[in-house]
Amino acid sequence: MLLTVFLLTSACNTGGPGFRGVPAQRVEVEGSRFLLRVNGAMAEATRISPEFPARFEPIAERAQKAAFLQTGCEPDWVIGDPAVLVMGLSCDGAPAPKKPRRGRISCAIFSGYASAGLGGSAELECRGY
Repeated sequence: MLLTVFLLTSACNTGGPGFRGVPAQRVEVEGSRFLLRVNGAMAEATRISPEFPARFEPIAERAQKAAFLQTGCEPDWVIGDPAVLVMGLSCDGAPAPKKPRRGRISCAIFSGYASAGLGGSAELECRGY
């Protein structure tokens, strides 16, 4: 049981593809807390602060500020969702790496209900990027 709890909680702060094994720095910007990992001209920000509603745009802006504060590099683009964001960084005048072409959808839940065994309903706002 203890091993299961450890594995579940440790997976929450592991870097994503391209960031595994990269040490994380804790950064706070305007109330949002992130684990920030930088690998070359790419950065990954994992949000570790609870926020509701967790909307992509304001969280992405704070993640980009966090990346700039830690690296001095300008974030050129950001993809992901309100929990994990990946950014391309322009450092020392060099262009940022190209933005990955995989399309993704991020949705925020604004209201909803669930009833035992009967299903439920939710109001979502989604955006593609």
